[in-house]
Amino acid sequence: MENREKPIGIFDSGLGGLTSVKAVSEALPNEDIVYFGDTARVPYGDRSKETIMEYVKDDIEFLLSHDVKAIVIACNTADSMARLEMESIFRIPIVGVVGPAAKKAALATENGRIGVIGTNATVRSDAYRKVINEYNPSASVFAVACPLLVPLVEEGRISLNDRVTRRVLREYLLPLAEKRIDTLVLGCTHYPLLSPIIAEILPGVVLVDSGEAAVASLQRKLNDSKLSAPSDKKGKIKYFVSDNAESFARHGGIFMGHEINGKVTEVNI
Repeated sequence: MENREKPIGIFDSGLGGLTSVKAVSEALPNEDIVYFGDTARVPYGDRSKETIMEYVKDDIEFLLSHDVKAIVIACNTADSMARLEMESIFRIPIVGVVGPAAKKAALATENGRIGVIGTNATVRSDAYRKVINEYNPSASVFAVACPLLVPLVEEGRISLNDRVTRRVLREYLLPLAEKRIDTLVLGCTHYPLLSPIIAEILPGVVLVDSGEAAVASLQRKLNDSKLSAPSDKKGKIKYFVSDNAESFARHGGIFMGHEINGKVTEVNI
């Protein structure tokens, strides 16, 4: 197979990376995608750096077994804790979600006060602040760990009228409102599904979707490496998980905005 016709590999610890799959498939409809959700070991957010490194290496090796031409780490935790090390190990274009989102936030803020919400590991890594301050040294960054949001999203509790989710979000977000932020990074690929509620709690604040921000970076890497798929090709998506394929297929539609078409294959990595 010609290199440019090979698929793009995307992985996350579970379902959240499907928001990145959706963004990539909409922006690059001619690209094939292989998605891997490490559902047997989700969540990554409370693991040690050593464990996350081991898991990410496994995930990338699985995608490479499917002869992918580039990889998107659609997991803020994995990106913030392991991407740089993985780039030194694997000779393949790797795109994360942290860098593109941090840059977008750094350039979007008007008052220099930026909020970041993410998992415990993402916040602990301080990755967003470091990148934001590279592009905007005077910016103040306020990060809040939100461990309850991922399970709420995966249970489908994303309605504007969901009282539990709204109460949890208010508890996490009101301290950021007190910091007078004008930009908020959604530092987990689950969080864009909560954007309507977040926008009501933080009116006027610019929301930066980390998965969406990564698409432009991926497109540039493919173009620079001359790996973009032929324009007349129609892309297909294959889904793999490490546990409970049936549940993944059932809940995946929440993230994709439509039912997952095709078979979800369960694998042991």
